[in-house]
Parts: sequence; structure tokens; C-alpha cells
Amino acid sequence: MRRIETEIAIFGAGIMGAGCAYELAKAGRRVALFDRALPASGTSGACDGFVSVCTKTPGAAMRLAIASQKLWRDWAGELGAERFEYHRAGGLMLIEREDELDKMAAHAALLNDQGIETHVVGRIGMLEIEPELSPALHGALDVPGEAAVTPYLAVIALLDAARAKGVDTHWKSRPLAFDVSGGRIARVEIEDADGERVELRAERYVLCAGIWSRELGALAGLELPVIPRRGELLVTARGQKLASRFLVSARYLTAKLDPELAAKSDDPLIRMGYGFTLECTPHGQHLIGNTRTFVGYDREVSAEGYRTILAEGAKRVPALAATTILRAFAGLRPFVPDKKPLLGASRKVANAIVAAGHEGDGITLAPVTARAVAALVAGAAPPVDLAEFSPDRFAPERAAR
Repeated sequence: MRRIETEIAIFGAGIMGAGCAYELAKAGRRVALFDRALPASGTSGACDGFVSVCTKTPGAAMRLAIASQKLWRDWAGELGAERFEYHRAGGLMLIEREDELDKMAAHAALLNDQGIETHVVGRIGMLEIEPELSPALHGALDVPGEAAVTPYLAVIALLDAARAKGVDTHWKSRPLAFDVSGGRIARVEIEDADGERVELRAERYVLCAGIWSRELGALAGLELPVIPRRGELLVTARGQKLASRFLVSARYLTAKLDPELAAKSDDPLIRMGYGFTLECTPHGQHLIGNTRTFVGYDREVSAEGYRTILAEGAKRVPALAATTILRAFAGLRPFVPDKKPLLGASRKVANAIVAAGHEGDGITLAPVTARAVAALVAGAAPPVDLAEFSPDRFAPERAAR
């Protein structure tokens, strides 16, 4: 049996795994990166690229997002912003109903309290910023510091930089069994791209397999309750830009943070977790979204989702009704029941670090996650307190106390 030995083994080559590989290699670590498929072939290749703080509520997620937004600027400087189309386009959170005005004003105040420049603009001010928006909208929160990237290009740029620093990559390599002894992973048996068995030995193991994290964690004896949550998007042909900001509806927050509401509601939009988003790419295409549904591992775009995204999008941006839809796709977000990522060093398996379950915040939180993993490996303090993100918090023995 062929044998691979390394200092750090990473499982998963989406934005999390690529980011971790880059940050660890930058710190001089010897790294081997494994993925069951190909880079960015999963969630990181099927999502929009909003690097956002305004879509978070105060607390853990917002603290991570604020730190990460600054680190995205670092990555842009180190790797070249043009490599993954990083740009600070700004964000506009649309107020669609009059009864949302007070709630959004309060949200703006909270964002400003956190140092996030946010302005409440009425209908006239909103239309001055984005003339293509419907005048039926009631206004918006203007957050000029928000940014966007092209996710799959970010993965490729990070991997290129990581490989240049010596990271060893292994695609279509599937872990079959973990030998856990004395509270540590002693070895991992892997099936490589040729179907051959490989023995992997490493000092530390980083588990960041996205929607496959439950399965991967089980092999290592960890309870990582990550559930796939489908999101659907439409992509237009190139044409006139219909927005300068990234547009997102206020109801996006409800769809994102309250999935239980979908099961109880008679509203078809709520049942499919719909919240309007629109991103105009640097090439003049538009990504229109967005739904949130639990349908297992089904990545097919539903007819209902397609019709809803197009019809509801045209209500907010009427010119969308005349655009050509080039394609539709769906990605699976890694959802955790308590809506917090699984991030940190495990106490149950001493040489395992978990970086998974970021749901729809994976692109935003990738840099701070990668920097935190590199800090944990070095025995240093991570950039944010990770206590409430413990990957062991769902362990049966903890729940029984």
C-alpha cells in the first residue's frame, strides 16, 4: 500500500479547504490537500460571491464577518484582486414592505454600532443609487463597504498560490476509514483517483468537507450535523448592468435565519425560503436568486424555483423581465441546526480541526476561517474567539449533561 506522510492533511478543496491550504502553506507548514471530486466542483462553484456583513445579525456571525471582510482585502492584495474579481461594489438591502421600515432602521443602527457604515435611504434616495429598481419598493439600507468575488476563481487562485508554496494536492481521493487510537487520528485509509488504497499519516487533520462533513466526521468519530440546504440561482446573458450594488431583500434575513418558518407557512415564497438577491458580475451578467430548501443532495433546479426567482426578481428590477436567461444552477449549502459554523480544534479527537457548516456564509467567512485554522495549528490565538463554534458541541456525551 502506498503511503503519504505530511504535517497537515486537509479534506475538502472548496473555498474553506483552499483557504486553509494557502494560509498554512504561507506559515511554512507541510500540507497535503484531498478532495473526493475536483476543486470548486461543489458548493463553492455554485453560489454567488457576496462578501457581506449587512446580511448578518449582531453576534457570532457578525463578528466573524467583520474580521473576514478585512481579510478578504488582504487576500486581494496578496493574490491580486483581478485573479478572483474582488471588488467593493457595496450592498443595498431593499425594504419591500412598509412594515419593515422600523425593523430595518434598527438593523442599520446595529450595523453602525459595529463600525459598518450604513445609511437608511428612502424611495427617492434608493432610485438615485439604483435607477432600475421598482418605485414600489419603500427604500433600502445602503452599505457601501460590502464586496463581492467570483467564488470558483477565488478557489483556483488560492490553490495556485498554495501549490506554489509546496502544497501537495490529491483529487478524486476518498477517505475510507480513520484509525482513531488514544483520542487521536493515527492514520487514514484513502482510495485514490486510480482506485488504489493509500495510507495517510499526518500530525494534524483539517476537516472542511462542506456538505459531506457529517459523513467525514463519522469516520473520525465526530458528530458534525451538517445538512445540505439547496439554493437556486439564474444567470443572465451579458448585457447592460442593471445594478451597481449587490442587491438583497430584507426578507432574505428571515429566509436565512428561520428555516423552521418554511414548514409552518402557507406562503409559497416562505416555504421555498425565497429572498431576492441580484449580483451584477464584472462581465455584465446577473446572478439572480435565491431559494433555501431542504431536499437532500438534489442539485437540480426546480421548475417552481426557476419561475419564482425570475418573476419575483422582475418585481424588484423590472428590466429583468426582458433579459435572456443563459442558465440556471443550484448549490447545496452546509447547514448546521443551531446556525453556527463548526469551527475549532476538537477536544474529542485531539489532532482534528473542523472548519465546516458555514451555510450561506462560506464565501464571506473563508479568510477568517483559514486564518483561525492556521493559528490553531501554530498554537496561537485565532483572530476571533471560537468558543461558541466548538465542533464538539453536538457530541452525545455533551448533550446528555
